[in-house]
Amino acid sequence: MKYAMLFIVIASFLFTSSFIPSSAAETYRVMQYRKSFPPFYFDKGNPRTGIVRDIFAALAKETGDSFEFVRVPFKRALYKFDAGEVDIEPMANPAWRKNSIVPGLYSIPFAVSEQIVLYNAKYYKTAVFPEELLGETIGTVSGYTYPTFGPYFESGKLKAYALKDENKLVQMVLAGRLEQAIMNKDFALFAIKELGAEEQLVISKPCDTVDIMIRFHPSKRKAVSKFNKALKRLMSDGTIDKIYNKYR
Repeated sequence: MKYAMLFIVIASFLFTSSFIPSSAAETYRVMQYRKSFPPFYFDKGNPRTGIVRDIFAALAKETGDSFEFVRVPFKRALYKFDAGEVDIEPMANPAWRKNSIVPGLYSIPFAVSEQIVLYNAKYYKTAVFPEELLGETIGTVSGYTYPTFGPYFESGKLKAYALKDENKLVQMVLAGRLEQAIMNKDFALFAIKELGAEEQLVISKPCDTVDIMIRFHPSKRKAVSKFNKALKRLMSDGTIDKIYNKYR
């Protein structure tokens, strides 16, 4: 009887331990820029959660961790990461942070960011490559990098009209004050849908595509493996695709 009870206790322990995350649950501070960038995140008070929070809610279920979103301006967010006051940048690529004081550590890619040209329908061209737009003025966001178009802006073959964010670019293109602008595909599709501007705004095929990863502060090195396993599961079961499609 004594041995039977011992067997039950051991079996119960093994059963319950299989549901415990491989490492102790933690709370991570995740940067969230103060300015709205739908569909990735929305203004404070907006009932919609956005792609970033939805992905991290799914990660929380996989890892048992919790996340504190730190809402600050873009430059302040990057400073906080370098200072170790923020643990995670939720969507990043090493090429975007190559000049950072603290480069950080990266997860496996779990999505892609596609740059497209957003056109006012009156001026729509099938152009995707810079050579087809020589001499044109193209809207851009200050501080952003444009792998394909960048060298043409630098040489003067194309003129960049830089504004502070994508929202301003959409407004300028919609009003016809800019014929075209470069921006993230998911942002453009969401803006077109929200504005009901399917007849006024048209997007090109992608002109640049980069992998999206989670960027970790080096102090959270041990978390990378855990998150990679969780991301693999969320990609394999279709969760990541479902989250993106929810806002498309």
